Amino acid sequence: MNKAVNLFLALALILLGAFWVHADEPYWKNWQDGFSGGTPNAKTAPSNEPAVSDAFVEVTAQLPHAPYSPVSQFRGYRVERCPACHAGVEEIDAYHPREFGCTVCHGGDGSTVDKNQAHSTLIFDPKAGTGKRNPSSLGVAQTSCGLSGCHSGHLDDSRNQVRRVKKSMMGTLAGMVAGLRYQWGGQADRTSRFGVDAIEDRDGHVPVDGGAVGELKALPHFSLSDVLKTGKADDVDLSYYSRHIGDRLLRESCFQCHIDSPPGPGQNRSQGCAACHMTHSDSGLYEGSDPTVSKTEPGRPALHRMTALPPNRVCAQCHQSFAAPAKGGKYPGAGQPVSDVHAAAGMECIDCHTQNDIMGDGNLYSRQHQAVELRCETCHGDGRSYPSFQEITDPEDPALRLSRYYQGFKNEVGDFLALTARSRKMTNVKKINDEVFTYLKRSGKALPTPPANWESAAHSIPEHSDRLECVACHSQRAPRCAGCHITLDQSSAVADKKKLWSAYRFDLEWEEPVLMVGPGGKIAPMLPQPDRLLTALDKQGQPIPARNERGEMIGEYKDWHFTNPDGYSGSRSAYAFSPHSVSQKVRACADCHLNPRALGLGSGPPTFGKTSSGKKDSIQPTLRTDVVKGASKRDPDAKATLRGQPLAGSHQSGARPLNQEELNRILKVGTCLPCHDRYDDPIYRNVQASYRFAQRIEHREFRNKILDPAFLNPNPNPIPNP
Repeated sequence: MNKAVNLFLALALILLGAFWVHADEPYWKNWQDGFSGGTPNAKTAPSNEPAVSDAFVEVTAQLPHAPYSPVSQFRGYRVERCPACHAGVEEIDAYHPREFGCTVCHGGDGSTVDKNQAHSTLIFDPKAGTGKRNPSSLGVAQTSCGLSGCHSGHLDDSRNQVRRVKKSMMGTLAGMVAGLRYQWGGQADRTSRFGVDAIEDRDGHVPVDGGAVGELKALPHFSLSDVLKTGKADDVDLSYYSRHIGDRLLRESCFQCHIDSPPGPGQNRSQGCAACHMTHSDSGLYEGSDPTVSKTEPGRPALHRMTALPPNRVCAQCHQSFAAPAKGGKYPGAGQPVSDVHAAAGMECIDCHTQNDIMGDGNLYSRQHQAVELRCETCHGDGRSYPSFQEITDPEDPALRLSRYYQGFKNEVGDFLALTARSRKMTNVKKINDEVFTYLKRSGKALPTPPANWESAAHSIPEHSDRLECVACHSQRAPRCAGCHITLDQSSAVADKKKLWSAYRFDLEWEEPVLMVGPGGKIAPMLPQPDRLLTALDKQGQPIPARNERGEMIGEYKDWHFTNPDGYSGSRSAYAFSPHSVSQKVRACADCHLNPRALGLGSGPPTFGKTSSGKKDSIQPTLRTDVVKGASKRDPDAKATLRGQPLAGSHQSGARPLNQEELNRILKVGTCLPCHDRYDDPIYRNVQASYRFAQRIEHREFRNKILDPAFLNPNPNPIPNP
C-alpha cells in the first residue's frame, strides 16, 4: 500500500512540475482546435491546422488586464466560422483584433455556417430599431462590451465604462427631464428625480454637494392609456402615470436625443457605445468589404471599425449648435459666429472635454454643468494664479492608459498634467519647463497654452475677476433656435401615430450673448431662446383643457405659457452656458454697460427716473409683436424688468436673470464710459471710491468743464491763413 501511495505522489509531483514549467503561458496557447469532418470544432483534440483561415478564425486573444483570461472563455468557442460568410469584414480596431473572434461581442453560434442558427442568439436590443447588428445598445451592453474584464468589473473605476455611461447625462437625460418638468410645473424643485430608465448609484459615493443624486426613477407615463400600451396593465399604479403633458412630450419627442434612441430624421448614427465610437458616411451606406452587408441600404456604419477618438461630426449630430461650418465655410442659420479660438487652432471636442465629461464619472448628476469638470481655468488659470498641475507617479495611472489611444504622443511617469475642477488629470495638457502645452489627441501637435494675462487691465478690475465667468467677455456669439413652437396634433396623426408632435426644426440664428447669473454665482452668457409655447389638440382638432393639480380647468392648451413652481415663466427660460465662440478679443465695454439687450432687458431705448427705485424706469421695446397683440408691454425676449424682477425661470440651481442691484451697478458704469473708456483707467481700481468722488463738487466742475463746447473746441471758427 505504501509503495502505491509513494508511486502516486511521485507521478503527481512530475505532472505538477510539468504544469509549473508552463504556468507562465496561457493554457490555450499550446492548443489548436482541430477539424471534425472538415469543420472547425472547439471541442476536438489539437491539430496542426493554421490559426487563421478565410473560413474560420482561431480565438487566441487574451484580455490584457486580466491575466490568464482567454477571450474564448466567454462564449466557449476557440474556433469560429463567422468568416466563412463574412469574408473581408474589417478588423474592428487594434485593441479588438481578429483573434478576439466575433461572438465575444456579437454573441451568436460561432460553430456553424447556417445563417439562422448562427444568428439565433445574436446580442441586440429590439427597441433600438436597427436590426440585429448592434450589440452595444445600453439595454444589452452588459452582455457584450460590459463583460467582466472588458469594459466592466475592474477595481479601477475609470475602466468600467459601461456602468459609467449608463449613469452619464447622455445615458439618463436627467437634466433634460428635470429641466422641462420643473419649468412646466411638473415637479416642485430643480433636482432630478427621473431618467429614461430607473437607475441607482450603488458605489457608496454620492457627492450631493456637487449636484449628484442617489437614484433616478423611470419617467412616468402621461396617462393610463399610455401605460396600457406598454403591456404593464397588471401592476398599474399612480407611479406609472402623472397626467402631466410634459412627460408625454419627453417620451415621444425629446427622448430622440438619448444615446440609445433610434436615429432621428436625417441622422446617421448608431446607439449605445457605437453611437460615438462607430462613424457613418454622409449617405449612411456601408463602404466596406463584407459581402453580406448591403451597400444600398442606409443606416449602417461606413465600416465595421471602431474609433477610440470620436470626430467632431459625431458630437455635432446631437450638439448641433456647436457644429463645424458646413461646406463653403458657412454655419447653418442666420448671423455667422466668430470662429472659436480653440477650433481655429485645430482643436476638436475631445481635446478639451475629458472622458469623464462625456462618458460620466460614475455619479448621477441633475444638470450638465455639474457633470462637466473642464473649466477655462483648468488650462489658463484665472488671471491671478496659474493652473494646478500634478505629477504622474503611479505606473497604473489612468492618464497613462488613456494616452495609448492618442496619436503622436504618450504620457509617461514624471509628466506634470493639469488638474480639472474635480482634481483629475487632463491627459493632454502638460507643463514642460514652466510652459503649458495642449497636445492634440488625434495628431500629437503641441499647442502653446498661455496663462490668463496677469498684467491685463481688464483681468485686474476686481468687479470683473470676482463676478464674471471668462466666457462672459470672451464669447462673441450665442446660438438661438427659433423653430421650436411645440404642437401636439392628434387630429392629423390618424394615419401615422409616430408623428403626433411637431417636427423639430433646426432654425439656428446667432446673436451677441445675453448675460445672466449662472449656477456658479458669476455672470455668464445665456442661451437666448424664445418662448416655448404649447398647443395640444384632440382628435377633433380642438385644444385640450389645461388642468391644475386638483383637476380644475384653468384654460386650454393653445399657445400655452407655463409657469414654474417659483412663479416665473417656464416658457421663457434663462439658461447659462458656454457658447463655444471664444475669442481673444473681448466684447466692448459699452456692449454690456450701455446695452439693455445684453442685460436681459430686451431691445429698446431705456428711460430712467430720478431715483434708484426703478419705479419711473421704462423701456420701449423695439419688437412690438406682444404689445400689438396685447399679450405684454415688454419685448418678447426680455428676461427681467428694469427693476430686476425675473420674467424668465431657470431650472439651474442658483441661476437667474440679473437683479435690480446688479442692473443698477452695471448701467451706472455706463455713465462713466464716455470719458473713462479704458480698462487701465485708475477709477476702476476702486469703483466705490470713484463713485464717492463722483458725488463731490470737484468732479462735477471738471465734468462740466470738459463737456463745455469751448473746452472741447476752443477755436470753433478759426481765421483762415491769408
